[in-house]
This record gives sequence, structure tokens and C-alpha cells, in this order.
Amino acid sequence: MQTAKKLGASATSLPILVVDGEVIQGSDKIFDWAEEISKMSPSSLTPVDMKDCLTIEKRLDNILGVHIRRYFYSEILVEYPDQVRSEYIKDLSLLNKIMFYLAWGMIQKRMIEFMDLGKQQRLESREIILGELNWMDKMLSDGRPYLIGDKFSRADITAASLLAPITIPAEHPVYKMDTLPKLMAQDVRDWQNRPSINWVHNIYNKHRKNH
Repeated sequence: MQTAKKLGASATSLPILVVDGEVIQGSDKIFDWAEEISKMSPSSLTPVDMKDCLTIEKRLDNILGVHIRRYFYSEILVEYPDQVRSEYIKDLSLLNKIMFYLAWGMIQKRMIEFMDLGKQQRLESREIILGELNWMDKMLSDGRPYLIGDKFSRADITAASLLAPITIPAEHPVYKMDTLPKLMAQDVRDWQNRPSINWVHNIYNKHRKNH
């Protein structure tokens, strides 16, 4: 939050890209920036049907992304707060680790309030996630390799990145099955054969492994 404020960003959320003094915040704005500076590139991520692309991106960001976070933190932060604390202090200095430990009770409480976390909230978000997976399964039922058209686009990146926490692609540098809380880990195992989840694995395997 302090870094975002120092950069002059309009909010404290990630991602933030800083290039030659310009601050670009939000994945959608970063996509727009990348397309603008590489208009002649053959590897454009902008699909022909940009209207449908933005509609899908908005749905993914505002529903799936929000509820996967709420679903994850409603279990891990409420049931296993020490695990969250350990992850958060990994790269801090000794002084900041001490300060974080002292403030952890307040931080945990504020996070729970801010993200509206709890056992019932977890179940609510889980049902919403299942509804969105059904929507994606139906979209992919015609065998399409990509969400829009026949070309890899920003819509595919958005979907694959937001679904990564419940897919656990082998190519992902952060998400691992052994770091998931118990109930979520069981759901992830149960969902592995869904078309939408298999699609995410294919996207990572095809477009991430050599980069």
C-alpha cells in the first residue's frame, strides 16, 4: 500500500507496472498499454471481437476472481491464520517481522472484515465459483481452444490466471497443492476433470512452459 501511494497509483491493488515514470495499474490497463506500444507486432493479444472479450474479462474479474479470493481466505485466514502470517513475513526485515507479529491480530481482523470472510461466506463463494465453472464448461463444450476466436488472447490470460489457484498448473511458479487449506485442496482434486480446469492446464502448458 505504501509503495502504491509513493508511485502515485490511484488505488493500492495489484498489478502495477512502472515504465519510464508512467504508472499503469490493473491488468486490463496493462493489456491496453502493451497493445499500444506494439501495434505492429504479430503477437497481438487483442481478439477480433473486442466487445465480447471485455464482457468476458469483466465477468471473470468481478465474479470469479473476487469469489476465488474470498473462498480461499475464508478458509485459510479463518482456520489457519499462522500459515498466512508465515507467508506474509517471508521477505521482511527483522524489524518489520517484529512489527508484523505485534500487529497481526489487528491485520487478521481487518482482512476478515474487509473481504467479508467466514465459513458461510466460503460456502457462498464456492457455489458461485461452481456456477462460473459451469458457464465456462458450457462455453468450451464446442471444443474451442481459446475463449474468443482461434487465437490466444487477453481473455485467455485473464481466465487462466484467475483460475490458477483452483487448477494448480505445473507451470505456475506460486500455486502448489501442498500449500492449500484442507477443504480447498479436496475441492481442487474433485474439480480436476472439469473441461474448464483441463482448459487452464492446456493454456499453461502451451503458452507458459517455455517462457
